[in-house]
Amino acid sequence: MNSASDLRRLLFLIALLLAIVATAILVGVTFGASGAGLRTLFGSDPTARRIVMGIRLPRVLLAALEGAALAVAGLTFQTLLRNPLADPFILGVSGGAASGAAVGIALGIARRHPAAIPLLSFAGACGATAAVFLLARRRRGVDPIRLILSGLVLNSFFSAIILVSLSLSPNSDLTVAFRWMIGNLAGASWNDVIVLAVSLAVALVVLVWIANDLRLFSFGEEDASGRGVAVERVKLAGYATASLLTGAAVAVSGIIGFVGLLVPHLVRMAWRRDYRHLLPLSALAGAALVVTSDVVSRTIAPPLELPIGALTAFLGVPFFLLLLRRET
Repeated sequence: MNSASDLRRLLFLIALLLAIVATAILVGVTFGASGAGLRTLFGSDPTARRIVMGIRLPRVLLAALEGAALAVAGLTFQTLLRNPLADPFILGVSGGAASGAAVGIALGIARRHPAAIPLLSFAGACGATAAVFLLARRRRGVDPIRLILSGLVLNSFFSAIILVSLSLSPNSDLTVAFRWMIGNLAGASWNDVIVLAVSLAVALVVLVWIANDLRLFSFGEEDASGRGVAVERVKLAGYATASLLTGAAVAVSGIIGFVGLLVPHLVRMAWRRDYRHLLPLSALAGAALVVTSDVVSRTIAPPLELPIGALTAFLGVPFFLLLLRRET
């Protein structure tokens, strides 16, 4: 932070994003297929009150947490890899997390131990992170083209695992398949909100702790090491934390792609490349994007509900192609 004006600008951006998130949550709670709105909380209709408090409110809060988690994960991957194309969905990390959850469902673990599904998602995300990193790494670092190709191949592999797992599961159907493959916040519960909120809180504590070290990664690993950064330890903490966020997000909503790619880049347009400041800005912007996308998905063509992953893909794919053209 170079001056008081920079601090004021940063605080203004945070306040603006907070206002956008709050407005999006208010709109998401107010509007839906039924006529129930916020005013029903003070009315005498218990059914309308249950709709608002039991269905809409956990859904919009989960959407906000989902967006924050994916945006922070994308920012962390981009910082560690020094690659603007890095994103949990593109790298195959989301697919790895979803495949871990799908295998747990197929084996009946979800029925016996529901709390194990986030752990399986986390394990799948960690495995995918390690795999794509090893496949794309060269002597001089991580090659951007190899990174994208590795993510593409792994996404296809994980998609096959998900489809096979769901077909073997006695409870699988097209709705479940869409939930994991495209992303869907329908059926969000307070338990889902708690799981993702705890995961995000733990991740943010770790990332704030190493934020200054991650800031130095923008100058290169050798330069960061020369400035006293324990590079390997920070990389391990960063990759594990980003994988935790991705695994928890996928476990509760399926795959919602391109949030981790789109949001950090949009935030960088308004602020410098300082990880310490990009972290809260990305979390808030990600929350705003996913909550807004969720509201649009369930109000644009009522009573039908569009997959939220499809909407984020409509935004993210053109942006990704633009970045790919710029980088190659």
